Amino acid sequence: MRVLRRFWAFVRPYRGKFFLTICLLFLSVPLAQFALFLTRDVTNQALLAANLTADERWATVLRIVGLQAIFFLSSAVLSTWREVLEWYGAMRATFDVRLAFYKHLHRLPLSFLARRLPGEHLFRSTTDMVSVFRVANRPAAPTASGQSPPESKEVAMAIYSNDVDPYDPGLMGMIVRTVPMIIETLYSLAWGAALLFLIDPVLSLCLILYIVPFTLVSQRLFNRVRKTAFAFKERSEVEAGVLRDSIAGLRTLKSFGRLNYQLKRYMHSVIDARRRGIQQISEIVLTQNVAQMGMKWAFSMSIYLYVTIRVMQGKSTIGDWVVTFLLIEAAQAPLENFVQLLQLVKMQLVPAQRVLETLDQEPAIVDPPNAPKIPEVSGRVQFKDVQFSYSDVRPALNGISLTIEPGTYVGIVGPSGAGKSSLIALLLRLYQPQSGAILVDGHDVGQIQLQSLLDQVGTVPQSTYLYSGSILDNILFGDPWASEEDLARAIADSGVDRFAARFPEGLETELGEGATISGGERQRIGIARALVRNPRILVLDEATANLDPETEESVLRSIDVLRQGRTVLSVAHRLKAVMRCDQIVVLEEGRVSQTGSHAELISAPGPYQTLWREQMHDSEEFSEVKP
Repeated sequence: MRVLRRFWAFVRPYRGKFFLTICLLFLSVPLAQFALFLTRDVTNQALLAANLTADERWATVLRIVGLQAIFFLSSAVLSTWREVLEWYGAMRATFDVRLAFYKHLHRLPLSFLARRLPGEHLFRSTTDMVSVFRVANRPAAPTASGQSPPESKEVAMAIYSNDVDPYDPGLMGMIVRTVPMIIETLYSLAWGAALLFLIDPVLSLCLILYIVPFTLVSQRLFNRVRKTAFAFKERSEVEAGVLRDSIAGLRTLKSFGRLNYQLKRYMHSVIDARRRGIQQISEIVLTQNVAQMGMKWAFSMSIYLYVTIRVMQGKSTIGDWVVTFLLIEAAQAPLENFVQLLQLVKMQLVPAQRVLETLDQEPAIVDPPNAPKIPEVSGRVQFKDVQFSYSDVRPALNGISLTIEPGTYVGIVGPSGAGKSSLIALLLRLYQPQSGAILVDGHDVGQIQLQSLLDQVGTVPQSTYLYSGSILDNILFGDPWASEEDLARAIADSGVDRFAARFPEGLETELGEGATISGGERQRIGIARALVRNPRILVLDEATANLDPETEESVLRSIDVLRQGRTVLSVAHRLKAVMRCDQIVVLEEGRVSQTGSHAELISAPGPYQTLWREQMHDSEEFSEVKP
């Protein structure tokens, strides 16, 4: 019920249409049932009546059959109208929940996202979200009530194959379509029992007594199916994660010659998922055979014998005999539908619970209520006694205090694990410090609207991620609304115009479609993406770490030009990248151990001098062995 309550919030905007579907349901079901019941009158008053002429017999048949046709047609029209409304509501609600999931996922802390493989998050936002069961919302041949149960084998295959249909309402269909179908099923059974009562109260009682054991036995078996479904989904997540890593890391796999190793990992995950899928199919087939075939046959034969004996005793008419079996058959279909719908709900609860597991995660970084926007900044950055750790084991930043004046070019260096990237992550509010404060122009970044700060910061990471699209599209990702002047300046200052000129389509060249670019050119696109925002603060997070010395020197010269009028924070492992900086901050074990210019630091004993000598020594050794 908690799941239904949570997802009902997404249906609430369309509750008018939802309740209209329920009203249409209450009208269409009795019309179809009455049409069946009129078969008794056709049999008794026309087919078996002995005192009618041929013309009277035909007139009676046409009158009753015409009334049946009106009832059936009206029921079909109402059912079609209802189904259109259900699909509309399901599609709209599904769009809303997918959008909410996407927004929420991007607000979650990086620590939560890092705890699972990217493939698992992708699985939840696609397979779990889009399509729970392909057949869950697809009607088969209609019964008297205008709806029939999905075949269990189709359900099983949908479970096993995880088909994704972009037009399937999927998860929200559980509320917008499956719940009304359950109501329709119970309503149909109630009308069937009422009409059987008019024929023989015993028949109505038998139907009611039959429903209870049929449902209880079926649900007990289906509970086992649900547990297996959850295990199967988890195994499928692992399979998707391995596949995603194999595709994303294909270059590494080939370079290390580990294709067979990764293939074995993937095959192991596929076999594990297949084993769970086969177990699930077996349980579904067992449920169908035991609960629906055996019990249905026993009940039908009992009713057949009882009604036949009553006809032979003269206590019931042939018309009663005929319509009894029509009503029993009409009741059997909704009953089978009811059991299978309960099964579908249980199956749909599996991905629903998994989606809620993500939606229930509280965002770690949120703007305070009524937080103000930060005005245009000059670029003064302060860290005041900042304490931060990714876990309780070891602090990444241990009471660090640091002031960076506007317009200065500051390098941040230190050994691996010293806290360099953590410092930048806190400035960008990717994480929240345990104590202390980060100030920009005197404004605590935790007390302002984050977006107003990020709009004035440009970041160039160690490896620039390029999105699908052209070179120009990737640059404008930094600011889609950038002016022509800002765009032209960013392209020129970063040097993108020089390498883009070699392509026939220039900046409109689609990346990945025969356009091969080097690591240095990729970083230049990253620099242009940051500069097009015309940022007051520019962050270079190991921006030249993956470049060869010649390309690195070229990029650093570009940075010398674009640093003018900006505060630049350059995180680097190689000290060559920070030699030009106005000030260099050396971190050790989350603390500031040294500050000063390059000339000052290499002349004073300390960690910076040690790092410089080590890197120069390594560079000289490399020069000696280089052909």
